[in-house]
Amino acid sequence: MHELSIVMNILDTVAENAEKHNAKVVHLIELDIGKLAGIEFDAFNFATENAPKTGIFKNVKFSVNKIEPIAQCLDCKKKFETKEYTTPCPACNSTKTKIIKGNELKIKSFKID
Repeated sequence: MHELSIVMNILDTVAENAEKHNAKVVHLIELDIGKLAGIEFDAFNFATENAPKTGIFKNVKFSVNKIEPIAQCLDCKKKFETKEYTTPCPACNSTKTKIIKGNELKIKSFKID
């Protein structure tokens, strides 16, 4: 389950930044995760609930914003919703498309004291 290692990396990153701000506790970590980011959301939720959390993370909560995928046609420039990486453009049927939103995994914010 790679979701646990991702959660641990998120905690490490937040810990580094919280330390720079002399934080005593992290209350909340808000994440943006695209539905095409390769994350299994049930496994990710399990990992956030069961990752070892000590010190400043003793009572941390996670908030996950699931980002819907948007693609753009490289030929006609139309943007459209998609469920996968290889969806042809609905306007011109071109297969030259790219995902412009919905494959990200980023820390949006965190709340500290």
